[in-house]
Amino acid sequence: MEARAAWLTVLAGVLVAALGALGVALSDGARLTLDSLDPWLVVYALGLFAALGALPFGLHARFSRRTEDRERRWELALTAWGGIALAGALGFLLLGLAGGFGSASATGALAVAGLAACLLVVGGLVVLFLST
Repeated sequence: MEARAAWLTVLAGVLVAALGALGVALSDGARLTLDSLDPWLVVYALGLFAALGALPFGLHARFSRRTEDRERRWELALTAWGGIALAGALGFLLLGLAGGFGSASATGALAVAGLAACLLVVGGLVVLFLST
């Protein structure tokens, strides 16, 4: 994926996630329960995953100014990606603690979905780094 496409995908993912968050905030009823799942929460999660999934490719291209070594650029990009995902997880954790993790509330559902997305990235990177 070239740098421009990666950054456009990150931007599109953020915009889709923002649209999904707005939809979750404006919708009524249960948002994240065993019986129902708000469709706007799915839109939100897909936007987050798209943005998080494209981010390392944009970072890899950005680090081309630092070093010519392609492998070193991937190390830097994945480390930065993990740091960004960890900071995002902390932000979603704080959001959930401030607004409550109740899955019937918009704040709780958004915090749970965002925290899950960020922790999947961090967990995947931990497994990747420990296996090499």
